Amino acid sequence: MPQRITAPTALLVLGAVVGATATGCGATAAARPGTAPPTTTTTAATATASAAAAGGGRAGGGGWTLSAPGSAAGLARFQPPAAESAKLTQSLDRTAQELGLTGSTVEAVYADPAQGGYLVFAGLNGSGYTPSVLGRMAQVPATRQDGTGDRITQDWQPTSAGDHGGQAGCQETMVQSGSLAVLSSACLWLTATTFGLVTYYPDTGSDDFLTNTPAGVVAPLMRQVRDAVERPAGP
Repeated sequence: MPQRITAPTALLVLGAVVGATATGCGATAAARPGTAPPTTTTTAATATASAAAAGGGRAGGGGWTLSAPGSAAGLARFQPPAAESAKLTQSLDRTAQELGLTGSTVEAVYADPAQGGYLVFAGLNGSGYTPSVLGRMAQVPATRQDGTGDRITQDWQPTSAGDHGGQAGCQETMVQSGSLAVLSSACLWLTATTFGLVTYYPDTGSDDFLTNTPAGVVAPLMRQVRDAVERPAGP
């Protein structure tokens, strides 16, 4: 059964896993439930993408494209406040910068009451991406201190990208705060035209939170979400 803990540690874990980049820097707060619609923006990343490589998962020669459907992985879409959507966009931008990706941002949050949180999808539509650059995520520091006494250990695990091809992997983050240790993951995929990230946000309006989400839990959900949000871009 997933481990459930109190709000402060749940937010700490979330910040560590969603804000993780190829150099291990950056963090963000968890989304709090609300009613404002999510936003779609353009990433401010300045690095340019490399030329497309073989194995990019191109569909019918036209590549793939991302959207934000009303449901994914059997879960209904949830509408977080605009301010919290902006934090998610900022985290995506930092990761995109480290991977050298630019494009149009697509984001969606799906409520998962059974898990006590929200399944989050964030991605980019673009072109000329090189799937192999996802390997940069494996270069994060194995263990670091966050400056407040908490110990953060990160591990990159390649995983199946699913039927759409490309490359995929999961960033597992273990946060040790005193005698408590909790695990969370963000799973990513990259093709020549799409980049996607799937992770969990805890429900900060609840008394307890789902935080123990290893790669073995999130990776299958990532593939289900990908099947829902990614479609052939056409000829």
